[in-house]
This record gives sequence, C-alpha cells and structure tokens, in this order.
Amino acid sequence: MDSCLMRHGHLFGSDARVFACLAELGVGLTREPGFHQVDLRGNLLGFLSTHPLHPVVSLHHIDSVDPLFPGMNHSEALSHLMKAANTDPRSTLQQSVCYDHNKFRTVSISWGFAVQVLEGNKLLTDLLPSQKTFRPWKRGRNVTSNIYMFNTREFNRDPCKRPGIFLLESVVSSGNKIESSYSRSLFWDCMHISKSNKDLQKIAVSSETYLHKIGKAIRRRCCDVLAYSSEVTMNITTRKCRDDELIAMYP
Repeated sequence: MDSCLMRHGHLFGSDARVFACLAELGVGLTREPGFHQVDLRGNLLGFLSTHPLHPVVSLHHIDSVDPLFPGMNHSEALSHLMKAANTDPRSTLQQSVCYDHNKFRTVSISWGFAVQVLEGNKLLTDLLPSQKTFRPWKRGRNVTSNIYMFNTREFNRDPCKRPGIFLLESVVSSGNKIESSYSRSLFWDCMHISKSNKDLQKIAVSSETYLHKIGKAIRRRCCDVLAYSSEVTMNITTRKCRDDELIAMYP
C-alpha cells in the first residue's frame, strides 16, 4: 500500500488514490447508492427528497450545506433527522408518492424528512429527478458546474408553482407501528391557490417498520391519503404495494 500511494501521489484526494490502489489489486469498486459524497452547496431539500430506493448510509460534507431543518444548526438538524433514522433506518428518506383524489393534488413523501404537496396530477416519473434547490460544489461559472451524476429538474422560480413543503416535526413508535408528523414550512402565497391548500398545516403519516426480504427486489412503498383528513391536517398511511399496483392518480 505504501508503494502504491507513492506512485499515485499526483492524484488529488484520498478517493482517487484508494481507487488507483484497488485497481492495482485487480479489484473493482461497487457503487452503493446510499453513500453520498454531497459535493453540493445550499439547500439539500431537492436532493434528499428523491433518494434512491436503497437505504441511506452516509452523508458527507454536511457542514458545507444549509442545515437540513430551518431554525437549527447543523448538529441539531442532524440529531432531528436521526430521530427518524433510529426509529426506522430502512425507510428514512425513502420516497413514496400518492394522490388526493378529493382535492386533486399529489403528495410526495420523503419519510422522516419532508412531505411535498403539489396541486394537480403529477406523474411519478416527473417527481423522481431532484429539484435543484442546491448549488454546485465548485463556485464560478465553469461550463460543467451544473452537470450532476443524477437526474435533476428545475426548482420553479415562481413560488406559486412550487410545492408546499412540510418538514419533520416528530416521530413516535409503538411496536412496529410508527407515527410521524410534518408541519408546514413553506407554502404558496398566491391568491389563486385553493383554500384547502392554504389551510393545510400538518401532515400525519402512519407506517410500519420496513422489513425487506433478502433476495427480493427493492420496491417503492405505496401510500394512501385517508378519507378522514381535515382541512388543517392530512392523514396518510404508507404500506407495501399490492401485486401489480401502479403508482398513478388514474391507473
């Protein structure tokens, strides 16, 4: 290993050097979607709200981005996120999408972190790319600075066209039953937005501890907006998708 590091001293950073030494051993790298270098700056909402189906394992450089929750410092925000991670690590940051047919709106859940409410019928495939609430790691106007290794979509500059954002408030478990609550953080400030969306203050999500069977393909969880939701509180349950179930407003 010492001789390898000497040979590759011209490479920048430990990552490149470790890769070079593994290559000399004839060993390839296995990509793990749950490891995040987080070479980003700014607000990670868009990045974390569209996490891959794999479990989150690590978040690096977290002190270089905005705190994950407003009104908290980095340490407090991470501790807040860890309340969810300690309760159900496999579900943390996993994205589920469901539809409120009564009020014609789409709900995207990033469990243990945030819930976003969008007016109208949004296709699942349109919600999988990350909203660019963040900025590139490199400062300046380099032509490649806005190129990412994951799919992105624009974060609308018009606040009237942005989703309503609800951030984790609390999480409580009893056995394998989990209740998480999300309170309104950002919402529309537009006259033409429906009254039901303006009145919405809290989202309550009921779930069960995620148990993945080894050898089975990972599948996104489904969710339902419950009929007894009020104008102020939306009640949602997440669950295992049924056989052949499609995630769409009109499947």
